[in-house]
Amino acid sequence: FRGWVDEVIQYVYTLLSSIPDVLLIAAAVLLLQVTIDKHPELFATALERSDARLLFLCLILGITAFTGLCRLIRGEAMKLRELEYIQAARAFGVSSFGIITKHIVPNLMHIVLISLVMQFSGFVLAEAVLSYVGVGVDPKTPSFGVMINTARAELAATPVVWWTLVTAFVFMLMLVLSANLFSDAVRDAFDPRARQRQ
Repeated sequence: FRGWVDEVIQYVYTLLSSIPDVLLIAAAVLLLQVTIDKHPELFATALERSDARLLFLCLILGITAFTGLCRLIRGEAMKLRELEYIQAARAFGVSSFGIITKHIVPNLMHIVLISLVMQFSGFVLAEAVLSYVGVGVDPKTPSFGVMINTARAELAATPVVWWTLVTAFVFMLMLVLSANLFSDAVRDAFDPRARQRQ
C-alpha cells in the first residue's frame, strides 16, 4: 500500500485525466491510421486493418475510462486499509499480498463492476460519435456511427430513405437504455443501503 507504485499510478491517471478524452482518442486512432498507411506489410488484409482499428479504439476507450475508475478504486482501497479487520490481519502476520488478494480486491470488485456497467452506454455513444466523424472504427466495420453516417448520405437521395437513420437511432437507444437499466439493477443489487430500504 502506498509507496512508489502508488505515486506512479497517481501520476499516470492524473496525466491522462488532464488530456480531454475525445482529443486523446482521436489522436491515438489517427496515429494508428498513419502507422497502418506507412507500414502496410504489418496488416496484409483489409480485415486485419479494420480489426486493428477496432481493437485500438477499444483499448484507448478503456484507458480514458480508467482514470476515473482508478481514482475511485484508490480512494476506496485507502479507506479499506484503515479498517479494523485489515489491521487485525496485519497484526496476525498476514502478508501484504495476502491482505490485498483476500480482503482488499474482493471488497473492490463491486465498485469495478458497477462502474464498468454504468460506463458501457458512454462507450457506445463515444464509438458512435467517433465513427460518425471518421476517426472511429473502419468504415467497412458495422457500427452505429457508420450506420448513421451512411444513412445521412441516403437522406439526400431523390426518394428519401429515412428508415435506415431511424433504425440506427432506435437500436442505439434500445442498447443504451437497456445498459442503463442493467446498471441500475447491478447498483441496487450491490448497494446495501438500497437493500435495507426495501
